[in-house]
Amino acid sequence: MRSVVALGTFDGVHRGHQTVIKKAVAYAKKIGARSVAITFDPHPQQFIIPERGLKLLTSLEERKELLYGLGVDKVVVIRFNRATQFLSAERFVKKYLVEKLDACHVFVGFDYHFGKKRGATVHELKDLGRKYGFTVDVVQPVKYRGEIIKSRVIRELVSQGNFNKAVKMLGHAYHLSGKVVKGHGRGESLGFPTANLRIDYHRLIPQAGVYAGSVDGEKCAVNIGSQPTFGKGELTVEVHIPRFRGNLRGKVLTVEIDRKIRDEVQFSDVEKLKAQIKKDIKRL
Repeated sequence: MRSVVALGTFDGVHRGHQTVIKKAVAYAKKIGARSVAITFDPHPQQFIIPERGLKLLTSLEERKELLYGLGVDKVVVIRFNRATQFLSAERFVKKYLVEKLDACHVFVGFDYHFGKKRGATVHELKDLGRKYGFTVDVVQPVKYRGEIIKSRVIRELVSQGNFNKAVKMLGHAYHLSGKVVKGHGRGESLGFPTANLRIDYHRLIPQAGVYAGSVDGEKCAVNIGSQPTFGKGELTVEVHIPRFRGNLRGKVLTVEIDRKIRDEVQFSDVEKLKAQIKKDIKRL
């Protein structure tokens, strides 16, 4: 069966990405082809310029789950390595789009670049399509309040504390997954037990603050910070699920963070901290 391909890295699977994917899925259904999303792992920037320390909006598994949730029939993960890095644009097209997927139509974002040193643009892709028998649709940018939605912009917003705007651009909750590990037990001593998550090094953790989210449909509060009331420590991600009773140690939790409630604050005493936590929970 021939394929309709959505081509990109798709970190975050934001509203711009979603438009590309949905168009590919709809077109594939229209012509009776299969819909395929191509992504890369690791992210090309992580491989080519590791010193930049790029942090990602989604893990590979989260990205795949979001892509499948948009209705694609198949997600193809291309391993980005030295060989991939130096593939010419034509060789990339021939190897993946033609030989592997038998593409009849390709959807890409307006600013897509590919091939050795990202030297080829959508214009070269169209030329190669004419040579190898597929057509190309270039999807125009999606904007939020006049600003083009891009993964880079969303990363900046998340890092700088403008989380709620970032979620608007994403078009879905911000996911954080991690194994529950032993913490200091301060939450439990305050009467608000928390699950402490070990987050992968490559994930972008939002700026310190208190957030509202959910775990498996249960509302939760997420505290990201260094617990300044108790003396500054290392950055932690703690999840309090008000209606949960039990031990989550060793399990992997995925938290869907919907919005930021407030910034991190240092309180003068523990009682004021407890009073604020109660207010935070009421805002979930």
